[in-house]
Amino acid sequence: MTTSSSINSKQLKGFIPFDYLTAACIEDLTNQFRVHTLEKGKILFKRGNKDNECHFLISGDIDLADENFNITKVAANSDDNYLALDNSSHIHRTSAITTSPCQFYSINRDYLDLVTTWSQLSEELEEQDPDLNASDALDWMDALLTSPLFTRIPPANIQKLLARFTERDVKIGEIIVKEEAQGQEFYVIKSGRAIVTQGYGHKEKVLAAIQTGHCFGEDALIAESVRNATVTMASNGTLMVLDKVDFDELLKKPIIKSISMEELHIQMDEGDSGTVLIDVRRPQEFRHDPLKNSENVPLNHIREKLNTMNHDFHYVVYCDGGRRSEVAAYIMTESGFNAVCLTR
Repeated sequence: MTTSSSINSKQLKGFIPFDYLTAACIEDLTNQFRVHTLEKGKILFKRGNKDNECHFLISGDIDLADENFNITKVAANSDDNYLALDNSSHIHRTSAITTSPCQFYSINRDYLDLVTTWSQLSEELEEQDPDLNASDALDWMDALLTSPLFTRIPPANIQKLLARFTERDVKIGEIIVKEEAQGQEFYVIKSGRAIVTQGYGHKEKVLAAIQTGHCFGEDALIAESVRNATVTMASNGTLMVLDKVDFDELLKKPIIKSISMEELHIQMDEGDSGTVLIDVRRPQEFRHDPLKNSENVPLNHIREKLNTMNHDFHYVVYCDGGRRSEVAAYIMTESGFNAVCLTR
């Protein structure tokens, strides 16, 4: 590794993907670079070898030789030098030999992928909210206290809640929660950025980019189950952490309300037309034992459904065991909807 002062940010801007990264993103990356030099006639990497780094040619000249010994010449000052060398795979398809003294900036490919992925996704966030600048240091407490979730918490709980958060410094590339691991903590990003991913077979799908003021980790605590996604830091940062005991006492209990089947029937008999029943079980379960007059929205699709819900309606959420409906009601309440759990 090297110090950020030895990295020339202007030179980095000449390479993809740094050309569209913000100054803040580049600053997060600089401490992750390895600056090194090679004399003429030295090998940077060999064809067929696995390489966990991406290498950018900063000065000098290099030859890339493929399996048929075809040579591609690359000069640092060439207009064609705008990508990492032979970077299409972590297994090199060419060998790289210096033809003059060279300097390289090399960086862990996973770190680079995290930051570039977050940067691209953050463009979508900014398009959705033009007033949001991804590099702004938003006040995490303001973001938390002005969320719809906190309008449902008794004022006395808020002071206790803020007092029980603990601060934790985290590093770029650090996995905060791991998919399928047991959930024990709730997190708010005080500063920094992160990527949310989920496994699909042998691959990972990026679900979201999150930043200062965003919360995560609540689903597993409410359902008392394992994590449904992995959250990895895409920058250095600071998290505010709340353990499960405090989360249950100060957040879960005040927010998640319930209604009995008898109370629901009375409500409906009185002519309430603003109540919507949502069954969050899987489609197979719903077909086997449907809840009358309900709409089936499986729990894993509830966030997608939020965009079509009406804040003027009162939502009653059901599942057979209670935990899935609690998670769904929490997610909906967090988004500003009036939602309760049905006990049957």
